[in-house]
Amino acid sequence: MLGPMLGTNDKRTFTRIGAECEMTFTRPDSNELGHGKSVNLSAAGILFQTQEQLTAGISLEICVKPISDITPPLNALIEVIRVVPIDDGHFEVAAVIQGIKGE
Repeated sequence: MLGPMLGTNDKRTFTRIGAECEMTFTRPDSNELGHGKSVNLSAAGILFQTQEQLTAGISLEICVKPISDITPPLNALIEVIRVVPIDDGHFEVAAVIQGIKGE
């Protein structure tokens, strides 16, 4: 007998894609640059890790830099929905993509 299929209980509307890329972020009203690493992306959201302690409910402008120079960076406005402490003083941040920004 086969075991259960991975992801069959996942009720997400959009599939997540692994995307371990360097990224930067700023608050729309600030020039202070934060750094992180994306974990995965979907059409509606992003999961990333950072050393910055962010707060749920804030908006950020992000720039995710793909590994290949052929692919353009993702510039978007996001809203942080969850921040969870993980190893070594890092935080895992889940956010909703509110809009894609032009170059």
